[in-house]
Amino acid sequence: MSATVTTPYIPEKRRHARVDCNRSVRIVGGQKVLGPYPIKNLSLGGIFVQADIDIPVGEQCRLQMRHTGSQASFILTFSGKILRREPDGIGLAFVEMERDSFMFLQTLVLYSSEDPTRIAENFCEDFASGSLPSC
Repeated sequence: MSATVTTPYIPEKRRHARVDCNRSVRIVGGQKVLGPYPIKNLSLGGIFVQADIDIPVGEQCRLQMRHTGSQASFILTFSGKILRREPDGIGLAFVEMERDSFMFLQTLVLYSSEDPTRIAENFCEDFASGSLPSC
């Protein structure tokens, strides 16, 4: 008779799927513009930035992400709140964003995902529950 080893189920705490991101972001806190800093990952709910900055947890700030395409270049703006600090960076939750920024973020997350079907299901769940960031 052999012993069966089971792995405990640990539920995912995050509501939004995260995707790796190879872009950078500037952080505006007060009158200071900091960065650009590399983005480690992002989701519809927040972003993890590889930065060692002196903005306290709980503080709100603005995020600016530049997009340069073949036809146009623009800056996406988001309001964020610092949720946590880790040795390799800071985690921020999105608080508010312009509608165009949100639509671009959806597209970026969808096309960066290894499982776009799961991401699309997240979109539908968020839409149905009304839990999208304020636009």
